[in-house]
Amino acid sequence: MRAILFGLTILSFTGFSQGDSLSSARQTSAFDNMHFYLTGLVAVPSPQLSKAVNNDWSNLGVGLSSGILFNPFGQKQASPVLLGVDFSYITFGVDKIAKTPFSPPLKTTFNVYSINANARWLLGQRTGFAPFVDGMVGIKIFNTRTKIDKDLLDTVLGTDQPEVINTTNDTGLNYGLGIGFFNRKERGVNSANGSFTFRVLYVWGADAKYVVRDSITLDANNYVHYETGYTKTDMILVQLGFVLY
Repeated sequence: MRAILFGLTILSFTGFSQGDSLSSARQTSAFDNMHFYLTGLVAVPSPQLSKAVNNDWSNLGVGLSSGILFNPFGQKQASPVLLGVDFSYITFGVDKIAKTPFSPPLKTTFNVYSINANARWLLGQRTGFAPFVDGMVGIKIFNTRTKIDKDLLDTVLGTDQPEVINTTNDTGLNYGLGIGFFNRKERGVNSANGSFTFRVLYVWGADAKYVVRDSITLDANNYVHYETGYTKTDMILVQLGFVLY
């Protein structure tokens, strides 16, 4: 692993050292001073987390990710590293509970939210295929929310039933490492380009408490009951979207 990281470091700074004969204005325009990205994602949980997810999508999750990264030196010089923040939302599906003599129909969603500090390691500043390495650390929130499963008529009539009747959250440490690429195009001074981008992340996470699927019930006194468990939260995120740079 150390040898790989050392090799990437040499490759990165070699890419940045090329083009030193360019004029100052030309060099400045070639910098990646900012990356803004928005991607769709598929989450592939670790075996333990997969058992806890237990959904009808082969235990996969789907969601969105976005982030913004800046050159810490601004316009002064190129940097092989951009720093910023990354946000993601993942849903692992919905459970629906039929109406009973004691309760209306219920709908439970299983979600994961995360916010991370992100560092992007650019492997050179050439046009064309542009690979990068991302590293991040932050927090991950496992959220389970149970709502009244209102139909269209209930929504139109505005019934006075509460919308959300129970929410549970468990927050833990989250960190990840990934690789990706985009297509860097040549640009002029003060102009920006866009490209598709692809990224694969492996995300580690602390043990989290979760609400067991199909365990939520509502008794005659409208008290919510459910079972909980603990699971590792490691997963692979496969992301595809666009980046502005």
